[in-house]
Amino acid sequence: MRIIQPVDQQLWWEIARACPYATFFHTPRWAEIACRLNQTVRDRTIAAIFANGTRAVLPLLEIRRYGPFAALMSTFEGCYGGIIADGPVDARDAERLYRQVYRWNISNFYYLANPIAPPETIDTTYRFGDEIAHVLHLDSDFDTIFSHFDKSARTNYRRGVREGVRIRRATSPADYEAYYRAYRDAVQRWGYDHTYGYSWEFLSGLFAFERQYPNEIVLWVVELDGAVVGGTVAFYWNQHVTAWHGTVTREALKRRAMVVLDVEIARDAAARGFRYYDLNTSAGIEGVMQYKRNFATTDYVIARCRYRSPLLIPFIALKRNLRPHSPHSEHTGVRSGLPLANN
Repeated sequence: MRIIQPVDQQLWWEIARACPYATFFHTPRWAEIACRLNQTVRDRTIAAIFANGTRAVLPLLEIRRYGPFAALMSTFEGCYGGIIADGPVDARDAERLYRQVYRWNISNFYYLANPIAPPETIDTTYRFGDEIAHVLHLDSDFDTIFSHFDKSARTNYRRGVREGVRIRRATSPADYEAYYRAYRDAVQRWGYDHTYGYSWEFLSGLFAFERQYPNEIVLWVVELDGAVVGGTVAFYWNQHVTAWHGTVTREALKRRAMVVLDVEIARDAAARGFRYYDLNTSAGIEGVMQYKRNFATTDYVIARCRYRSPLLIPFIALKRNLRPHSPHSEHTGVRSGLPLANN
């Protein structure tokens, strides 16, 4: 096995395009967004060429540093991580690549497994829990897919359309501003203070990326009575569409806007030939999980893994106990699907 670090961008793109289980989060684009919009992270991705000729990438970000010790994550905001490859990978090769991360100067390494990846590409040596990803398979015509939805989902969709819910792509900064206002309304509804979650600077920066890469990033907005009242940011790569971040206002919830939104994103994805519409994880919240299961999704049990340096565990624990907790992000792996809740 030959290790490559730093990773040439062309090599990474070639592998991401060739890998059938790569998601948007495994692409250089997600790492670029991370480094451009969050100045505290650094790209530490590694690649390898195995004896059978397969080329693999393990996306990595350095998210913190304690002197010579670095904390790593695969991938940004605790989204799906792990190995992608342009050919077969056996479990032994995957283990050897992950071992490149389990080094003396790595204080922590965290990743959430990819639900559509082959199990042999996932190292669960440091598994500490599980999450469930809810994935809708787009394997037939959409009328057939829709007919398999729970009756409540079909009824709420039709009622929402009758009540004037409309879905379209965002086209302007004003759409993003309206979406951001709906998001802050939801943050207040969830009981968090004004410091929680994403800033306007982050979301406006994401809009700049959408304008450059409209085939990969879409903000789908919800309109009621001609006004934008929420939406969902969706990421597109290869066969996979992920609903990454979404919210609607209180009034829009009453008019079944979130259901209409998910149905129309899935319909568009099916029409464009995508294989999966991934409604993401749900932090184990039963109401959120049931909402997603109403779309006839398949439950994928995926591992949450965290390596901690045995040298630093006592010091990190002491520092954590002395520091007050201040939530700053809703995408930390276990919470990555929470904003999509119909709550």
